[in-house]
Amino acid sequence: MRRRLAAVESGLRRRGRRLLARSPRPVAQLWRLAVRTARRAGEHRVPGLAAEAALFTVISLPALLLALIGALGFIAGILGTEGSRQLRRLVFDAPESALSARTYASYEPVARAVLEQTHGSVVSVGIVVAVWTGSRAINRYLETITIAYGVPPRRGWRRRLLALTVTVAGLLGAVALLPPMVIGPRLIRWMTPEAVAETTLSLLDRLFWPAVVVILVGVLTTLYHLGVPWRTPWRRDVPGAVLAMTVFLLAAAALRVYLDFNADDEVFRLLAAPIAVVLWLYLAALAVLLGAELNATIEQIWPTSSRPPVDQGRSR
Repeated sequence: MRRRLAAVESGLRRRGRRLLARSPRPVAQLWRLAVRTARRAGEHRVPGLAAEAALFTVISLPALLLALIGALGFIAGILGTEGSRQLRRLVFDAPESALSARTYASYEPVARAVLEQTHGSVVSVGIVVAVWTGSRAINRYLETITIAYGVPPRRGWRRRLLALTVTVAGLLGAVALLPPMVIGPRLIRWMTPEAVAETTLSLLDRLFWPAVVVILVGVLTTLYHLGVPWRTPWRRDVPGAVLAMTVFLLAAAALRVYLDFNADDEVFRLLAAPIAVVLWLYLAALAVLLGAELNATIEQIWPTSSRPPVDQGRSR
């Protein structure tokens, strides 16, 4: 039986090689790139590393949400009634369109309580805890990115300092992006005729999620760029970011279908929110690490001039 299976496998491989040899060169290169990426992902234990990274993210998530939504509560008071209404629309309406009904039902009361009953001391503690736990999660991602490239990671203190910088920059960027998103519609209505303003705002509403995807691809590209222990062109990290975003969107859609399909189960409904959060973070971590493996494979096939010597036998 084993001999027959081995013979069948050998025959399939020969046919695959012949078919690949007759394929156009771009198709053949793309296939080899996909096969090498999958092989390296298995060698580097990507599913296990994704679970580790997701665990650190789960630990940091409550403090990050508390700090971010709490800071938005203070911003809402500064922006006035109309600005506060727009801000609440972003905090509640945008997640409602992305989350399943059960998950949003768990998110909505927590976000509303934090937004309406925020105290300065709570937000301050939340920010400190968010920076500490968030930097631990980013530090783990940076370490796993170097594992994908098969090179020793940066020294501990340098990697932790970089993770801390990335975390602080991410929090500041997230908070800084929201006021323009809130004030923007008011400026458009003030500067343009009513018909033009309504058309423009309708177009911007439709472009909201595509813009979020583009921003996240840029963030992932920057994370990959910073995670490599040597200088690489920023554009070399774009393919991995695109793959990570594609895998994540497909996985998130499948997760939502799965949660909706099991929504009638009484026990499952009680556990839907934590299950959704854990699976969502795991799939996100898996997508990020697969993107890193793709970039590392591209670097292995077409190395940059600044690439240092690599220990080919090193998998961790």
